[in-house]
Amino acid sequence: HPIAELKHWWWRRTLRNREVTIISENCWGGFMCQFTGMRYNSPFVGLLVPAPDYIKILRSLREYVEGTLHEIAWEQSRYAENLKHFKFRFPLAVLTPTNGGEPVEIHFRHGTSFEEEAAKWYRRAKRVNYDNIIVKLAERNECTPKEIAEFDALDYPSKVCFTVNKYDYPSTRQIKVANYRRRGAVYNEWKYCGSVYNFAKEANRLIENRE
Repeated sequence: HPIAELKHWWWRRTLRNREVTIISENCWGGFMCQFTGMRYNSPFVGLLVPAPDYIKILRSLREYVEGTLHEIAWEQSRYAENLKHFKFRFPLAVLTPTNGGEPVEIHFRHGTSFEEEAAKWYRRAKRVNYDNIIVKLAERNECTPKEIAEFDALDYPSKVCFTVNKYDYPSTRQIKVANYRRRGAVYNEWKYCGSVYNFAKEANRLIENRE
């Protein structure tokens, strides 16, 4: 979309905080890096994390990021029923945190090999800057009002939740796209979020607050 492309170009031109870590439950973070020419400073790229599991990760982020991945079969997934509509089987994993907390599922949506995706995860996990983080959620992938409320209550200096419905939380941004209403879920938010969210401005704010 021409307007979206113009916004992405402006983000690329104005972004000063190029070391920001993006934590996202789906591909949004990867697209933000691609639009602005940043490297992936986070392992949350090219994957999908169901919202209930994602909230658990955010509550103990470092322990999960530094945790251990183990491959699982599709039949072992707690979300097996919801995975049936996918046309091909991508790698699934269980992520066990270092603090002995509850394991969560990571779905490598765009991967073909668990070994390759695990290697990317461990490599990018070392780049996470826990003092320079944007955290994002969207109203999709098992995300209910419960997860949205829990997300808003989390203690992160920069967080945003893109929603179909209107919520009275500081972190939520409603994207008014007709297809969202028909589907009942956000999708391709990387394309439409520019109407309610300025990624470069928000990333720059994280370092401006320290200057």
